[in-house]
Amino acid sequence: MKGWSNYLKNICVVISLKRFLPSWIIISICLCLLWAVVLPISPIWATPIQDIPNPRKTNGTWVSDVANILSAETESRINQRITQLEARNGSEVAVVTVPDISPLASPKAYATQLFNTWGIGKRGLDNGVLLLISVNERRLEIETGRGLTSRLSNAQVTQIIETKIKPEFKLRKFDQGTINGVEEITNRLEQIGVSSFDFAIVYLVIGGLGIALALGCIAWTVSKINSWCQLLPDRYLSSNPLVFQVRVPQLKQVANRPILMLALGVSAIATGASAFLLSDSANSITSVSINLDQHFGDLICISAAIALISMPMWFGITYYWLAKLARALQQTIPSQLWKQWGKILVRNLFLLLVIQCSLLLVVIILISPSVAALLPSDILFMVSGLLLGMGYQLFLVHVVNQLSLDEKSEKSAREQFFCATCSNVTQRLDEALGGTYLTKPEKLAIELGNATYALYICDRCHPETKRDRKHMHCQPNILKSDSLCTKCQYPTVIGASLKKSRKPKKFPKQGSKDAVSILQCQNCFHEQPVYPYVAPSYSSNSFYESSSDHSSSSSSYDSSYSDYGSSSSSSDFGGGSSDGGGAGSDW
Repeated sequence: MKGWSNYLKNICVVISLKRFLPSWIIISICLCLLWAVVLPISPIWATPIQDIPNPRKTNGTWVSDVANILSAETESRINQRITQLEARNGSEVAVVTVPDISPLASPKAYATQLFNTWGIGKRGLDNGVLLLISVNERRLEIETGRGLTSRLSNAQVTQIIETKIKPEFKLRKFDQGTINGVEEITNRLEQIGVSSFDFAIVYLVIGGLGIALALGCIAWTVSKINSWCQLLPDRYLSSNPLVFQVRVPQLKQVANRPILMLALGVSAIATGASAFLLSDSANSITSVSINLDQHFGDLICISAAIALISMPMWFGITYYWLAKLARALQQTIPSQLWKQWGKILVRNLFLLLVIQCSLLLVVIILISPSVAALLPSDILFMVSGLLLGMGYQLFLVHVVNQLSLDEKSEKSAREQFFCATCSNVTQRLDEALGGTYLTKPEKLAIELGNATYALYICDRCHPETKRDRKHMHCQPNILKSDSLCTKCQYPTVIGASLKKSRKPKKFPKQGSKDAVSILQCQNCFHEQPVYPYVAPSYSSNSFYESSSDHSSSSSSYDSSYSDYGSSSSSSDFGGGSSDGGGAGSDW
């Protein structure tokens, strides 16, 4: 309102002077007043982006001082420092000064548009930085490329502005403030070690290797299952040439390596698919550029989706294994296998949560600023993708191991004996019929109640008309472990008094008077004396001496950057882009 009152007063003065001045003078005065009104809102001071000279195209440098606030020495120093950075790891930094930005756009939008117009940074890596200085607006903007937002965060950019540039600019020391900002930015980019290598081909190779590894490991797993079933006699046949007994294994015990390699292959597929789906252009995998901080949640969702897709594959492998196992054990496959799969999944959800939380903690540590400053974002993305994918796949491997034949089938398989000749399940003879094939010591052990015996024979190799004890396997069941004779090895030993000794003259002379009883074998009549039990006594001195010796023995026991070149050193910026990352401030 105050401004408009001043304009009205001026108009009144002009009208009052009309009687004293010629009309052409009055018209001139009115035009000057109109110019004074329009001038504050005129955009003639704003610098259009197309009028800012691109220093890479003009003279192969990095500074465009349109506002003319930097000395020639400062520009030379800045150009030398940025050229050194670009030669070391391919990063690009542009410094632009303009008199004014308003009212064309906001400072942030102006910086983003200028950044993308010039294409600061290498294409596909987007490792460029723009330092924009607007003098009349007293405004600073630092724009970062897409490839740097996860490692040169907005908070770090704000810190550079507040601590390195802004204090000097407040004192009108533009040269020193700009040098401080460029030095700090280039130092941080050198610590990050951004590689100029295009990782697009790496993602393609990882996905292709994952597919090949997965298909190969599926065939490897099937081969392992088939060889296990074919080599049953050789695998379990020990000293007994007649029969062997099978221990019901889990799939991981049969094909451990191919299963783990299969999990790695599916994880590689998940990583390659994530890179393709999260790239800037899904139609062109050659322009992959991924920021892990922005796509972290998407990476988890894609890994979980691929794990869900891979479940039928794991179920198919499990079904094939159980079918071969059931056929080898002459059992039946559980009819409710899908329900059993679902129950195991639900029962182990807590385990999945623990695995994922542990891996997420590792990934968060990997993408922390201290670690991210040492490794490119693409390396961190690949490692994180493989870890998350392996977490889901190892959980599915655990579920596969839990799937097996039902408890009844497993119990009967453990009690079965297989013929070493034809691998057929042997038959157990009836007790009444089997008694005719037992030896005299075995019958004696049964009468004494020390053991029982089970006889097994293969009906296919030895039919009933050709049965003989030498073709039968006798499985003893010792009921009393102290009844085994040390001489004849039959469980026919019983306790007896000294008076019932059959060989009193041959009774051991040494200590025989102190014996309280004997152990007498009813098969070979071997005898052993039984002495009374005396509890051991330990003296306190010997105890401490042994402890001392033990402690003494224990104490003695306890006693450079690679040269990437400057491909765009004299032509133009590398073609990078920005999503608006960075920060700005007034001074």
